[in-house]
Amino acid sequence: MHNEPSLDKSLASLGGQAGAAVSDGFFDEVWQRAGQLQERADQKNRLMLFFGLFVVGLGAGFSTVLPGDAAQASTYQLGMTDQLSPATLLHVEP
Repeated sequence: MHNEPSLDKSLASLGGQAGAAVSDGFFDEVWQRAGQLQERADQKNRLMLFFGLFVVGLGAGFSTVLPGDAAQASTYQLGMTDQLSPATLLHVEP
């Protein structure tokens, strides 16, 4: 670097200065603020996860029920036919 002497002078002047006084509760306030920021990030992640699951649940719910099927009355063919009679199951003609 071509400015090494000026850099050395600047660093020497900074090294000779006394450190700034830090209040007693400074680090507690820093950690408190970091905790608040982490809580906001966690809340945002939980909210986005909830909305994602909500959309997936709605999509799955709407895709499983067809509008025409919901409007038709269900018919139970199990009791109406003779497909499960003993004669039919044994392949015996009456």
